[in-house]
Amino acid sequence: KAIAPYQGGKPISELAREMGLQVEDIVKLASNENPLGISPKADYAVQEALLDIARYPDGNSFALRDAVSQKFSVAPNQLVFGNGSNDILELAARAFLIAGYETIYSQHAFAVYPLVTQATGATGVVVPAKDYGHDLPAMLAAITPKTRIIFIANPNNPTGTLLGKTELLAFLKQ
Repeated sequence: KAIAPYQGGKPISELAREMGLQVEDIVKLASNENPLGISPKADYAVQEALLDIARYPDGNSFALRDAVSQKFSVAPNQLVFGNGSNDILELAARAFLIAGYETIYSQHAFAVYPLVTQATGATGVVVPAKDYGHDLPAMLAAITPKTRIIFIANPNNPTGTLLGKTELLAFLKQ
């Protein structure tokens, strides 16, 4: 009951009406939308998928799992697939969190981190941001025996800050 439902971004058409603007003059950068429209490759994939839309999808993602497994030289059972990042984050939370455990995430982090933490009864530890990004030393210092998940988006959503590969790998090694 304490979790507020997600409020999606305002549609461009509604913003245009409210502000007296023309729809074609608005470029929306929120909500992970692309002002350039769908890519031709994605459009082709959608058209091909329509031919099979009356069938249940492969919930085990066999072909994708096999391709990713081969490309990155990992065992297929080391991979987890879901319906978008929110689904994967919720699966991770449900697997590792219960009341009494903690997650760590940055002050300006993806809105789903506190939601999945709260949904499991765990406690979120919010680390103040550094230049709108992750303060890895502060996140490291926040780890306790109750810590089960540290959420780091790279690039960070919603601020767009980016951690370097060396910096992130050094954090993981610690």
